[in-house]
Amino acid sequence: MKRWGFGFPGIILLLLTAIYLLLTPVLAHVPVFGGEGTNPEKAIPVEDPAKSRVLYGQLAGGDLRYYSFEMEKGEKIVLGLTVPVEQGRKGFTPNLLLMGPGITDEGKVAEKIEVPEKYGVKVFPWILPESPVYEPFTPGAFYSLSTSDLEAPESGKYYVVVSSEQGEGNYGIVIGYKETFTLKEWISVPLNQIKIYRWEGQSLILIFAPLMIILAAGLLTLFFKRETVAGFNPARISGVFAGLFFLGTGLSFILQMLISLSKSSYSSEIVVTLVLILANIGLGVTALFLSLKNEDYGATSTRKRLYFFGLGITGLLLWAGWFLGPLLAFEAALLPWKRKG
Repeated sequence: MKRWGFGFPGIILLLLTAIYLLLTPVLAHVPVFGGEGTNPEKAIPVEDPAKSRVLYGQLAGGDLRYYSFEMEKGEKIVLGLTVPVEQGRKGFTPNLLLMGPGITDEGKVAEKIEVPEKYGVKVFPWILPESPVYEPFTPGAFYSLSTSDLEAPESGKYYVVVSSEQGEGNYGIVIGYKETFTLKEWISVPLNQIKIYRWEGQSLILIFAPLMIILAAGLLTLFFKRETVAGFNPARISGVFAGLFFLGTGLSFILQMLISLSKSSYSSEIVVTLVLILANIGLGVTALFLSLKNEDYGATSTRKRLYFFGLGITGLLLWAGWFLGPLLAFEAALLPWKRKG
């Protein structure tokens, strides 16, 4: 191989870039958490209701949650209601309502729901499906209780209401149909993954177990190879730990995929999850390969820095390493490299 040949790391980075470009057209919903929304005056505002997103929340028995958005006459309103699998199986099935100008009253409305003057209310019927839906990006599984696609009959403010007559639990409102992400929303997916796993009812121990296993295995290996590690410089150490964090999220994707498939039926969308798994593992293997490879200081050091910078960028785009992996990769790109020993 020539001194400046593209080599194994460059090929991997090209493949990972291609994976990112392939995933981008099939984006998941943007997850949104929080908000008060206890009445129409305090309704949680939804900007750009055409943008596909999931609004996550929690209800106790008898609670209500209001969301509001502006629509022009004839614009499409797409709504859906989901609940975590375990809570759906226990009988938590909240109601979804749409209130707005020109809406024809449909369904029984609870007395506690505040309906603005001259507004109609549509209550969406729900049904608990036989099998939950598999979501490949988190990955996760949930019950889809109801879906709706209609046109706004008049221009004005509309309200979506989630109510629970009995029982308590978590819910997700699917709203919009345009699958678009901002860069900030895309990069923040790992933090939202943790929130979604918690929404599903998982403990933090379970969520981070794969990463802890990988880090423990890596630390034990470094301990037994401490004579070799003593010759590492800070750049190599940062590179090694970047690789471990990347591998940790790869293992996390595997665990979450198996958990979700144990609750839902097989879906062809599992291919998306498998691609993300291979991408995370590919980043980890590449980072470890670069960190442990013994090369002379000089041109290879410059090339290695560029590779780690590419790994950091790709890790952010492919949700690898829980943010710490990419940060460690950037650190390895900035610190000086030299020959081991």
